[in-house]
Amino acid sequence: MENLEPGQFRRETRIILYLFFLVLLTMTITGFTWGKAPDPCAKTGNTFVEPQAVITDQIAKQILERCPDSAVGHLAKGLQFEQEGDVNQAIDEYRAAIDVDPSLNRAHGNLGLLLLQKGSDNEAASELAKALSEKPNSRYHRGLAMLLNRGAGKALLLFHSKEALKGNPKDTEIRTWLADAYVGLGQLGRAVEEYVKVLDMEPANVHARLGLAMVYSKSDRPDDAIFELTTAALSDPSNKEIHKNLAVLYQLKGDKNLADKEMLLAGLKPHDADIDKLIQQGDQQFLARNYDKAIEAYEIVLKKRPSWPDALEKLGDAQMAAGRDDEAEKAYLQALSLDQSNPSIHYTLGILHERKGLLDKAEFEYRKSLQYNPTNSDARRRLADIYILRGNSPQAIAEYKELIKLRSDNPLLHFKLARVCEKNKDYFEAITEYQAAIKLAPENREVRKELAVLCIRRRNLGEAETQYKEILKLKKDDEDARHVLASLYVKQKKYDDLLSLMKEGVDVFPKDPNSHYKLGVMYEFKKEYTSAITQYQEAISLKNDHVRAMNALGRLYIKIGDIEKAKGLLEAARTADPNFTEPRELLSSLRDDRHMRSARKRTGWHKGKKTRKGGTSKKKVSRKKHEAKR
Repeated sequence: MENLEPGQFRRETRIILYLFFLVLLTMTITGFTWGKAPDPCAKTGNTFVEPQAVITDQIAKQILERCPDSAVGHLAKGLQFEQEGDVNQAIDEYRAAIDVDPSLNRAHGNLGLLLLQKGSDNEAASELAKALSEKPNSRYHRGLAMLLNRGAGKALLLFHSKEALKGNPKDTEIRTWLADAYVGLGQLGRAVEEYVKVLDMEPANVHARLGLAMVYSKSDRPDDAIFELTTAALSDPSNKEIHKNLAVLYQLKGDKNLADKEMLLAGLKPHDADIDKLIQQGDQQFLARNYDKAIEAYEIVLKKRPSWPDALEKLGDAQMAAGRDDEAEKAYLQALSLDQSNPSIHYTLGILHERKGLLDKAEFEYRKSLQYNPTNSDARRRLADIYILRGNSPQAIAEYKELIKLRSDNPLLHFKLARVCEKNKDYFEAITEYQAAIKLAPENREVRKELAVLCIRRRNLGEAETQYKEILKLKKDDEDARHVLASLYVKQKKYDDLLSLMKEGVDVFPKDPNSHYKLGVMYEFKKEYTSAITQYQEAISLKNDHVRAMNALGRLYIKIGDIEKAKGLLEAARTADPNFTEPRELLSSLRDDRHMRSARKRTGWHKGKKTRKGGTSKKKVSRKKHEAKR
């Protein structure tokens, strides 16, 4: 190019630049990555992970060919296993997908639904909640609604049922859950609307008929309730509960013949007016705590109808309340010989055995009670207490988890579970349960303190700090919390936060000399000596023998060179507490310093410079020589 003319050189340069940009554009369009390996899963995976996306065999095959060990690869395998009915393998693959990519909502959601299917309600709830944290999805809302319908919070059940219906408004099961939630919240009018919608789609839906009958009974509409129960009996004639409810309604209406007929269909004996009267008398005496009279009434009933389990149970209750535990146990055992499936009698027998210290027998009866009524939270709670007493933390944890399935909105259960988990050294689970309890009862300072203490032990100082801050918001004058928070700030070297805490302490405790003293220490540390002096003086004015404040103020005066004030304060501190050594040491250092200065003057040393024998320093002699020369 040396022989090119200037104009020709410019033309050649433009051609080269044009070709360069043309090559660059081509490489960009064709996907050239400049040495960076392209992600083979990106294009397919982005659509694949959407919860609503339809997954064809072809898409799944592409994913498994391109990236079998990626998050979407494990997700594809999980879906295949799920379609084949292999739930356990599907769960393993969804877990593997989450391990690779914890943000994969579809894996969380599908895992939650399968765990719900297997009865792992707590973990299912956690996974479904994670799946819904980013995007709404009717399938996952349905799963949570199913879980909540088993006895948890009605408000949450209402929310998730409504969200689930958006995806499938013709799902009658969800709609019955929604109606049940309205009943639980006392919104009977809306409950009726939902039950009616269910019956419009499924006229033979017994659950909806029974729900309507219950609402009508509560609303003083017995005829409408009877109609719904009679219609339900046509669909399920062997349902004894329906006939029992009908008997109660007919009895309220005064129709004894129909009431007796329904009682027989319910497997019960028709009512005897005299027996009913005696039972009522016994119940009234029991409520009035006239237990002996209640026992007499129940015993007369049993003479007329000896093998009546309900009367035997009432007799046992009255005897137990009267302190006649052995007699009560006999009555309960007789009742169980007639009906082994009575959960309340098993539970009460468990209490009797526990009173006597017979924990094995008590455990057996509580287990029996739960066998016939798995929702008996009192039996589970007592079982958990027994296991804690025995030091069997894993079983206690299992019982509390079952209790939380029934009452997930109960902060006390989460709190107790957290304590047991902590005792079992399952610290992550303990912290999770403490946090759940705090979420449900944010004003409970005791729970926050226990969480904070655990976090300090686990060196999670940030979370501990957060909890103590919240405690002080709830109760500013909690001195223990303020003290621990101060130590946390010191450990983390958060001195500005510590200063703010000390200032707040003075505002909360204006008459407390120690608060002023501590604030003075912080000001002195930050070299704000004027503010420090003010606080030390305030502490001394509030408590004239505050030794530490006098000592600190004296020490500070030494720093700023006011020796006379320092001496006076240190002398006062030494007098107030002769055992406090620091004032004495500081005074001693002051005397030593004064003697040293005197000695320097006597021996010809001054300000670190040695003088000549005549008392004239070398510097002065030199200056004099210089002046003489001039």
